[in-house]
Amino acid sequence: MTPLAHLHETLEKTRVEAGLKGMSVAVMHRGEVIFADGFGQRNDTDPFTAETLMPIASLTKAFTSAAISELVGEGKMDWDTTPVNTYLPEFAFGDPVLTSQLTLVDLLSHRTGMPDIDVAWFKSTTTRRENIKTLRNLSPPQKLKPYYKYSNTMYAVAGEASANVAGTTWEDLVQTKLLDPLGLKNTGFSPSGMVERSDNYAMPYDAKTLKDAQEGKFEKGYLEDSLKVDAPAGDIFSNVLDLVKWGHVVMSEGVLDGKQVLKKESLKECFTPHSIMLEKMGRGKDFAIAASYGLAWELDTYKGNNFYFHTGSLYGFRGSLALYPDADIVVAFLTNTHKSALRTYIPFYIVDQLLRLPRTEDWLSTVTLRQTQAEYDDFEADRIGAELPARVKGTSFSHPNLEAYVGEYSDPVMGTVKISLRKDKDSKEKDVLGLEYVTYKSKMDHYHFDSFRFSLKDFGVDVVSLASFSTDPDGRVNGLRFIGGPDEDDVFNFKRRTANTAAAVVKKD
Repeated sequence: MTPLAHLHETLEKTRVEAGLKGMSVAVMHRGEVIFADGFGQRNDTDPFTAETLMPIASLTKAFTSAAISELVGEGKMDWDTTPVNTYLPEFAFGDPVLTSQLTLVDLLSHRTGMPDIDVAWFKSTTTRRENIKTLRNLSPPQKLKPYYKYSNTMYAVAGEASANVAGTTWEDLVQTKLLDPLGLKNTGFSPSGMVERSDNYAMPYDAKTLKDAQEGKFEKGYLEDSLKVDAPAGDIFSNVLDLVKWGHVVMSEGVLDGKQVLKKESLKECFTPHSIMLEKMGRGKDFAIAASYGLAWELDTYKGNNFYFHTGSLYGFRGSLALYPDADIVVAFLTNTHKSALRTYIPFYIVDQLLRLPRTEDWLSTVTLRQTQAEYDDFEADRIGAELPARVKGTSFSHPNLEAYVGEYSDPVMGTVKISLRKDKDSKEKDVLGLEYVTYKSKMDHYHFDSFRFSLKDFGVDVVSLASFSTDPDGRVNGLRFIGGPDEDDVFNFKRRTANTAAAVVKKD
């Protein structure tokens, strides 16, 4: 009996247990696809197949680093000598010394210390370069550290820098350097491009609880071109058949069907350790003592086998691509469900089966279910604001009425927050504050002192945070900042730009 003889039945059982609407899996061994199948549904009625297209989110990053490696191989760029600012003059931080030091390796290995500004660029209609120009208002830590801090923004910068050098767009660069030479005909750019390419594409789904997901109680999301600015970090779509082919080429140092199609020496840098992933230390004897990050790849070992890995996450979509170069195995996984730990653990199960390794963990049932529940718990904690500072009861805001807080507050990188006064029909026409930021709108409830609780809600997003107002020496409200983000270092202070002294009251929609 072959090692993967019962894989379809096993994975379908796991899909149901893990609460996934649909998914696809492909396995390539020694250059041959030995398994490729779909499970569940890609939408409300149609099956999810191995051919089903789906946004691959951050799996895009490896395409960006590989496209840049082609330019490095041509002598048009270099990895770690020339400042990125030389390739893209629009890119600069507030500290000119730091700007002069940052190379492509720094950006692509996530070691710049760049704060998380994703929400400001998400769904932005401003051009990539105009957004990049705003970064001169930031001053990350001057001393570069060898520790990984994830940044989609830095991939957007690197992608635009490579496009500038090539005299084209990032999309055309990836198309001509990678997709066309490798014959990746099912891979392209943006959700709208995916819909134009084929009728066989997945819609995104989410569920409130794991139990709801296991019972098929999903909310269907929508498709939108929301990553135009951050496209080099996450805007490619594909399917598992193209992904295993892609993975095998880069794992094989750029060789396809016996021919060298990508630049071998420059591509090697993508799989060279550059940053230490501190959160992946001390994980047991199956893995290396610490995982590292190359250029768009996590680098690790699993039971003595070198292991290259990356995941992708977009609202309602999750994926992973795992490469085992020593064993010549590639595993691709895609699902159209917002919360899924299966993408992390399915490669371990498959390589255990193929190589007949000792079973040390029940990756599919025990570990996947435990970690999927943990994901649901984390999302619930965000929804209720579990990480907010403890509320000080019996306090009130420091100004005589809410009108004092009304106005627009801006940050040159993060954009504008609009605070208005509105009637709340749920509180007997009581006046309340309302917040508008990017595409989000929320009522603000007084929390304590000059801090107000609000919610950011969209498909796949339900996060409670605090807006804390500041007052100048004259007693006037002069700014606000958001509290409750994922990183205490990523705090932005919005300065008051305009004050609505009339403070017109508007009715709640």
